[in-house]
Amino acid sequence: MAIFSEDLIVLDYLALDKKSCLQDMAEILDRHGTLLSLPEFLKAILEREAVMSTGIGKGVALPHARIQTVKELKIAVFLLRNELDFESLDNEPVKIIFMVAVPESMKDIYLKVLSAVSNFCRKTENRQLLLSGKSKDEIFNILKGVYQ
Repeated sequence: MAIFSEDLIVLDYLALDKKSCLQDMAEILDRHGTLLSLPEFLKAILEREAVMSTGIGKGVALPHARIQTVKELKIAVFLLRNELDFESLDNEPVKIIFMVAVPESMKDIYLKVLSAVSNFCRKTENRQLLLSGKSKDEIFNILKGVYQ
């Protein structure tokens, strides 16, 4: 199952604020056929953020939603030009955001994917590799081994 794709990777994204960034990420998932309802998915993402930030620390955020309006598990990846306040657990701004869209029925895989991405991002060298990537192809090749 290919959860990453070059079409869902955005390099050098200028983030104005958290909400517009999350909206842009949801829109790219929608444009590439991942969502049945953009408004319902975005609402689920924003509600999740209102409960607790998905800024997991070390400059990484992992917004996610498991909802019936997602057709297939996909992850949008935004590498930011600037630092974005994400109300992260460590109070540090983020530069790497993974938005995980998961069908309602995939609970077990959902947890494994979140764990795999989180574990990958814990390593400083992995974060540096992503941030120094020069092309979508390069980033995709780094990420395709994150979850098998």
